[in-house]
Amino acid sequence: MKNAVFFLCYLVFVTAANILLKFSAETRETWSFFTLLAAGNLAGFVGVLAYTGLLRTLPLHVAFPLSRGMVVLGVQLVGALLVFHETFRVTEAAGAVLVTAGILLVGAGARGPKAGADAREPAA
Repeated sequence: MKNAVFFLCYLVFVTAANILLKFSAETRETWSFFTLLAAGNLAGFVGVLAYTGLLRTLPLHVAFPLSRGMVVLGVQLVGALLVFHETFRVTEAAGAVLVTAGILLVGAGARGPKAGADAREPAA
């Protein structure tokens, strides 16, 4: 349950950070730029804190691919589609699915034998 809370916080705050930074990049007013930039960086910092919480309870090889893979979808679906109404072609959707599947497979595959270790039993 604790991991789910950290993971959800990470997803929400990193997605929000990307949205706020995009808004800051598009504004023409100096005060809006700095306000949105500061808010985006603050949201990103909270995301880093949540990721650090994940790292306290999960191995890096699990936390990294899961968190990054879901943020790719969060930013694309929430940020690009819902907030900025950017066009999203079928090829981009397929690419996002493949990238996420690859990240998940890397995370799942890392649970096998340690790198450099021989998976076979030693000969007696």
